[in-house]
Amino acid sequence: MADIHGCALTFRALLEKVALTKEDQLFILGDLINRGPRSSEVVDHVMQLLTEGYEVHALRGNHEEILLHIAKTGPGELPLLLQPRNAMDMLNGRGKVKKRFLRYFRTLPYCFELDGFYLVHAGFNLRAVDPLTDLHAMVWQRPFVLKDSLVNGRRVVHGHQPRSMGRIRKMVEGGLPAICIDNGCTHGYMGEGYGALVCLDLDSGELWRKRNIDLRR
Repeated sequence: MADIHGCALTFRALLEKVALTKEDQLFILGDLINRGPRSSEVVDHVMQLLTEGYEVHALRGNHEEILLHIAKTGPGELPLLLQPRNAMDMLNGRGKVKKRFLRYFRTLPYCFELDGFYLVHAGFNLRAVDPLTDLHAMVWQRPFVLKDSLVNGRRVVHGHQPRSMGRIRKMVEGGLPAICIDNGCTHGYMGEGYGALVCLDLDSGELWRKRNIDLRR
């Protein structure tokens, strides 16, 4: 799952559709926050799932990266960052990022290495001698294209670049070396085939999709 972007109702509804159990592993490929109206609810729900014993692994996306950077270097600018991104609920009454969110975001890695897959938010710098050393690219790389090769023998699953549902299905069903599962949950304005949250079963290749319900309420 990737790019939830503050859409807590859609996130919960997709988890119900998937029927997540404590025997499953849920990987979230970054950008939990911003744009949708319920950023704090998304993060709180992820932390609640962890507390309840679910195996949830989240990555750092560019939106978490920016928030951590501004919170450290210019906390007075946080309202300027978050208000246009519809995420003022991330702040406490003193205008600082709530401590539980800072603590959690600081623990988020940039990449997961699994059998047969790399999971990353944006992609890799394929020009680097070791693409796994370029952390900036992992949260910002755009475009990211793998045509015929794998990365260290692994396929790459990423988000960060909204793709139509038809394109996502073709990437999965065609066995392409890179699969983007960002359907633009908050980007329904992009037209038919966009505007949903997507979950991919890495074992079976099954796709689940839930259209955004946060922006309708």
